[in-house]
Amino acid sequence: MAAETTAGARAPVPLFAPVLLVGTVLVCDVLLPGAKPDRVLTAALDEPAHVATAALALLAAGVSLRALRHRGWVVTTLAAAVLIDLDHVPLYLGAEWIAPSGRPLTHSLATPLVLLAIAAPLRGAVRRVVLATALGVGLHLVRDIATGPGVPLWWPLDWRSVRLPYPWYAAAVVGLGVISITRIASRTRGRG
Repeated sequence: MAAETTAGARAPVPLFAPVLLVGTVLVCDVLLPGAKPDRVLTAALDEPAHVATAALALLAAGVSLRALRHRGWVVTTLAAAVLIDLDHVPLYLGAEWIAPSGRPLTHSLATPLVLLAIAAPLRGAVRRVVLATALGVGLHLVRDIATGPGVPLWWPLDWRSVRLPYPWYAAAVVGLGVISITRIASRTRGRG
């Protein structure tokens, strides 16, 4: 399919894109237990699954490929869905106090809430970047709450880790894929 070139037109998203994203998440998660304790291999499997989860959420919300290419907020959201894991570096360097329940304390709702508070008085492109970062971090937490030790979701109010069953996350990923396929198919029919 060729991308439309008229102003404001959306480039078509291939119908197989959501299937590929769902497959990425599920295949990475099947392979992930065998990757531990190798941190590099674990990251090589976990981070693509984070990007795929965030991309599925964006596609299900109606984001087009044109937006992925031309709108910095989408790229920022996808990047933030991965870059939040840089908070693991101090843990790997021995600062175990930052992760009393397995994941760093910044893997909590406090992080996106602080970002939303920072964005509130801002305007324009800077505000969009901060909001997109908050969204990316939030989407990262969606995956982490169902994988590994969970997340200290309610920190600083509660330091304990919250974990949901992995099948709930897998079902949500498949559901996002179905919603994305439905949206893409209806857009394609609308053009035809």
